[in-house]
Amino acid sequence: MLPQLTQHSALSPRAQLMYNDAGLAFIRVDNAHASALISLFGGQLLHYQRHGQRPLLWLSEAAVLDGSKAIRGGIPICWPWFGKGAEGQPQHGFARLQSWHLDGLEETETGTHLTLVLTPELCPGHQGEQWRLVLEIEIGADLTLHLHSENNGSDPMQIQAALHSYFRCAHVQQCRIEGLGHEYFDSLLQQACSKREETVFKEPVDRIYATPAPITRIHHSRHETRLRHQGHDSLVLWNPGSRVPADIPPLGWSDFVCIETAILELPPLAAGDRHTLTLDCSERDRQTSYIKQI
Repeated sequence: MLPQLTQHSALSPRAQLMYNDAGLAFIRVDNAHASALISLFGGQLLHYQRHGQRPLLWLSEAAVLDGSKAIRGGIPICWPWFGKGAEGQPQHGFARLQSWHLDGLEETETGTHLTLVLTPELCPGHQGEQWRLVLEIEIGADLTLHLHSENNGSDPMQIQAALHSYFRCAHVQQCRIEGLGHEYFDSLLQQACSKREETVFKEPVDRIYATPAPITRIHHSRHETRLRHQGHDSLVLWNPGSRVPADIPPLGWSDFVCIETAILELPPLAAGDRHTLTLDCSERDRQTSYIKQI
C-alpha cells in the first residue's frame, strides 16, 4: 500500500512533487510506460509498476515514513558500507538516512530519467569530506538504476555499496531463483557453503553469493522477473522468515524476497575515480507456471 500524499507542484508533465503528513518529500511519476514513487529521504525508489502489470517492488505496510529510520521496502541505498558499521554507526551506512537532492529530471519517449545526488554538505557530521553519490533512475518499460560513487578527494576512499531491492512475490515459499551461483557465505550460520542452486524460504535466509551470474531470474506464480547486474561482485539473498522486525507485518515476510546487487570487495577508489553499480529490471507474464516447492 502506497502512502497518503499531498501534491505540492508539477516538476514535469509526468512528475509531481508530493509530501506526506510528516513533511517528507516524494516524487510521483506516471508516464506512458509505468508509474513510480521515489522518496527523497534515502534517495529511495519505493514503487515501480509497468502499466498493465503487477507492482515490481514490495513496500511494508508498517514502514516508518517520518525520517526517523530507514524506509522498509523498495530499493534502499546501502553506502558507504554494508552490514554493521563501527560502534555507534548505522546499519548499512548513512546514505539511506539522509535527504537527497533532485539534480535533474528529463522526459523522453522512452520514459522519465531522474538524477538524485547526495554530498557531504547534505549529511550532518560529514561536512569537509570529498565524495559525491549519484543515483540515476530510469522509469520506462523497464526499470534501471545506476549508483555512481565518486571520490573527489586526494586520498584513496574505501567503500561498499548495495541496492537492497525488495521484490514483490505472492508466496516466497514457492519462488524459484536462478543465477545466484553455488558458493555463498551463510551469515546466519557464519560459514561458507556450496550447494546446488536452490532457495529455501521455510526459515530465515541471509546469504552472500560471491560468484553470481550477471543475470538473475525470479520465477513466481505466472511471472518472471529478470534482473541484470553490473559493477557488482556479490548478490545478497535475504528474507527474515517469521522472525520479522517491527516494521514488517507478522505475515509480510511471505510477500517479498530481497536480492541485493552489491559491491563488497572493491579496491579503494583512487582520487578522481568513480564506481558504478547498475541494476536493470524487467518483468513478463509466463504461460507456464514455474512454481515448485523447494
